Amino acid sequence: MKISETSTDYEKLAQKIYEEILALQGVENIDVRHNVKIRGKSGVEHQIDVFWEYKYAGIAHRVLIECKHYSHAVSLLHVRNLHGLTTDIPNSTGVIVTTIGFQSGAKEYAGFYEMGLKLIRKPRGEDWNGYIQIINIQMKFLRNHYLDFKLSFDGKDQATRDIVEQDPSVMSTNSTEIVVRDEGHEPCAFNLWLDRHVLSGSHGFGVEGETTLLPEKSYLVTPDSRELKLGKVVVTYMSTQFDQDLEIDAMNLVEAVLQDFSSGEVEHMHHKNT
Repeated sequence: MKISETSTDYEKLAQKIYEEILALQGVENIDVRHNVKIRGKSGVEHQIDVFWEYKYAGIAHRVLIECKHYSHAVSLLHVRNLHGLTTDIPNSTGVIVTTIGFQSGAKEYAGFYEMGLKLIRKPRGEDWNGYIQIINIQMKFLRNHYLDFKLSFDGKDQATRDIVEQDPSVMSTNSTEIVVRDEGHEPCAFNLWLDRHVLSGSHGFGVEGETTLLPEKSYLVTPDSRELKLGKVVVTYMSTQFDQDLEIDAMNLVEAVLQDFSSGEVEHMHHKNT
């Protein structure tokens, strides 16, 4: 099965993979381009599917990558042709990437002239030999449903008493509008604040329970940004829980594998949406 719909898609996939390799290896990337033309020493202009240029240890390297989006093995002729390109283009090495493999003689020829033969293919189960391919996660979700509440302010806090004396209406609260701030935290909605402080399931699940909170440094924030120190919060609530199993298969996360044809080593896995 072909990994891409068209030869152009396959070439662009190869470009992405080599860009990722550059980023992972930390070499100084000069350029990774698709479908470029380079003039050789002979004066002839050559079309290159993917041109990769980078600098390592202060030396610039050129890699000419030819992509063969074939449903059959690549012949020795194509390997010879790429060798001709590297001879005509100074300071360059050649790599052929394909989907299936290479015919007899190609491996030996490429090895002698230090050219790379690579496969960019769909992932297979054996790619995870020695690694974890499937992870099963059992998740338990807990949630509190708040049914009623009563709150009182800290009568010992002078600033709170002054605000209430000046404006008794601040004592009227609506749960949909309450904003609370814990010292050292940003203000948040009352339900979120309760989630921080009310332990799910402390009275069981699916049954109504009540808990009393005595926060040390928590403040109700009024619409005009005044703060009243909370003294006590009594909450009636019900906790619920449900379980969910999640299976993560690494096969579904990887779009393509870069494999060295000569050694069989998997050199890189290209993840989907990268």
